[in-house]
Formats: sequence, C-alpha cells, structure tokens
Amino acid sequence: VLLTTGGASVLPNRAMMANLAVALVMTLANLFVLEPKSTEIMFKRYEMEDQGRKDDPEYKALAKGFGKFHGLSSLTNLIALCGGVAHGWTLASLIGA
Repeated sequence: VLLTTGGASVLPNRAMMANLAVALVMTLANLFVLEPKSTEIMFKRYEMEDQGRKDDPEYKALAKGFGKFHGLSSLTNLIALCGGVAHGWTLASLIGA
C-alpha cells in the first residue's frame, strides 16, 4: 500500500500496520470463536431457566462460563476499537506530512 501526500510518497509504517492487524485479529477472534460460544452457552442457560432449574449446579457453571466468554468478547471488542482508533490517528497524522 502506497500513500501519497502532496507529491511525496509515504509507505505505511509498522505501527500503522500493527494497529490495523490488531483490530482485524481481535474482530475475527470475536466473530468466529468467542461470540458463537457465548451465544451457545446463553441459549443453554435460557433453556434451564425455562425449566426452572436456576438452582442446579450445571446452571451455575453455565452462568460462570457465560460470564467468562462474554467478558472476553467485550475485551476483544475494546482492543479492536483501540486498534482502529490508533490506525485512524496514524492516518490523520499523515495529512500534514
């Protein structure tokens, strides 16, 4: 990828590419790993709630697992957002270059 600013060419630096890569990897990890697992556990919990089994140890284990995957999903979203903002910041800094 080659960016041009005022006739001078600027190759994207490693930090810019790293920021974008972090955002992409975190988004893909959330999309294909964490979100499907979190949703699967959530539906199992709903099913147990409908059966009135909220005091069951299995329900408590599902609730704990859901909290873990949901928290990791939120964390990956936050990291992806930070990577995207950092990438945008780097791009914006090239405007005056």
